Amino acid sequence: MGRFAPPLPVAVAASGALALAPLLPAQANPIDCSQAFSTVELSVCTRANLERKDAELKQAMQAVAKDAAEMPGGTFLPIWTDSLTGFFNTTTDPLKQFEAFKTARQNACVYMNSLALQGTGFGIFVANCEIKLTDVLLEKLGN
Repeated sequence: MGRFAPPLPVAVAASGALALAPLLPAQANPIDCSQAFSTVELSVCTRANLERKDAELKQAMQAVAKDAAEMPGGTFLPIWTDSLTGFFNTTTDPLKQFEAFKTARQNACVYMNSLALQGTGFGIFVANCEIKLTDVLLEKLGN
């Protein structure tokens, strides 16, 4: 596999998530980038939107970890912990989960851009893809 080619399960999951993204309710009001006058302005606006989504996702992941820590026994549910550490090779630490998600998300979006043969607007395509995947995860986390 190339540097940006995600494992097949990541690409398939990302594709499925993107297909569902338009059907999900909108998260907090997205930044409106439709008024951008240039590609540069659109890129800056899209990147700002992604950064805001990432901040929301970090908070949501920390809330899940806090809730899990408050469960009787003070540990995550064993099946969730096993899934995170065994199958996804990450930890129950929300910041490490966030970084792992960001890496997988970017790899999947770069891969999808390559499949779509998009030559122009690469950064904008990838950032918008990442926003949609983040929205799907935020929805699943109850935000």
